[in-house]
Amino acid sequence: MINASFPYSIIDANLNRISEGLRVIEEYTRFISQNKPQTEALSQLRKQIALKITEPHQLLNVRDVAQDMRAYEIPAKRQSLIDILTANFKRITQALRVMEEYTGDSAFNRMRYDLYTLEKEILLPLYQKPVPSGIYAISDDIGHLMDSIQLGAAIIQLRDKQNSKQVIYEKAIALKSKLKELPQAAQIPFLINDHIDIMLAVDADGLHTGQDDLPIQLQRQLLGPHKLIGKTTHTLDQGLTAQSQGADYVSVGPLWKTPSKPNRDAIGFDYLKAAASQLRIPYVAIGGVNLSNIDQLIPFNPPIIGLIRAYEDIPLLLKKIKSC
Repeated sequence: MINASFPYSIIDANLNRISEGLRVIEEYTRFISQNKPQTEALSQLRKQIALKITEPHQLLNVRDVAQDMRAYEIPAKRQSLIDILTANFKRITQALRVMEEYTGDSAFNRMRYDLYTLEKEILLPLYQKPVPSGIYAISDDIGHLMDSIQLGAAIIQLRDKQNSKQVIYEKAIALKSKLKELPQAAQIPFLINDHIDIMLAVDADGLHTGQDDLPIQLQRQLLGPHKLIGKTTHTLDQGLTAQSQGADYVSVGPLWKTPSKPNRDAIGFDYLKAAASQLRIPYVAIGGVNLSNIDQLIPFNPPIIGLIRAYEDIPLLLKKIKSC
């Protein structure tokens, strides 16, 4: 309940800020992310704010736009959804702190902390890079990965099955540093194979693991919603399982016998054919792909093609793919 001894002009301005900001964010969760629990939580906060307006005539009576030195200011142009949502979360939490200070009502303190939690839940997933279509370059050589980006790769992965963790970590650090030198690399997901600790240490964009690694649910708990999780799969059942557990993409292969999977036979094209209709997440056609067999792969139109050794052929591969 608002105490009449406090300035109504401050209360009016900040209640308006809170209500307007909540509505901006609620429209995002309702129509864009379509997250019902978050939409309901924001709606409940708006209703709690409405209950605090017990003397609306007093608030309206002190409202004087002509005397408000901040009225009609042109707001900063927002560059993205993240900018829009961040600005409005800050607007709301700051206004709630003002209300808490000027009214002494602890309800505003509780609302502010509820907003901090919602801010994390709503904003953090937006920092996840999308999984793009195109060539997925995979290598233990950071020079090859850098070259792959300049040749047109859409995703890169540091995969080293031979060296110690210390060596792989040093490679990851060096690669992360080199990526800053390429402007186009800012939009290209950089993933680490196998080692979740190295991935976290270098703050890579995601992690790719095999069938014998930690469950995807546990990986998500450790990594958060803003990191990509990829899973190696060899059958449709494995792909569907990874999808249901929250993988952002899966690999489908090895399509051909390949030295990178010395103990695994080629799976052929049955799974790849089924993936187009059965999987709702992106998938990577991988395993022995090169310039000599790409024509056999193109009819299946996979969204992503993985390359481990044939990175120098990326321009020619892309040319063939686009010509079909």
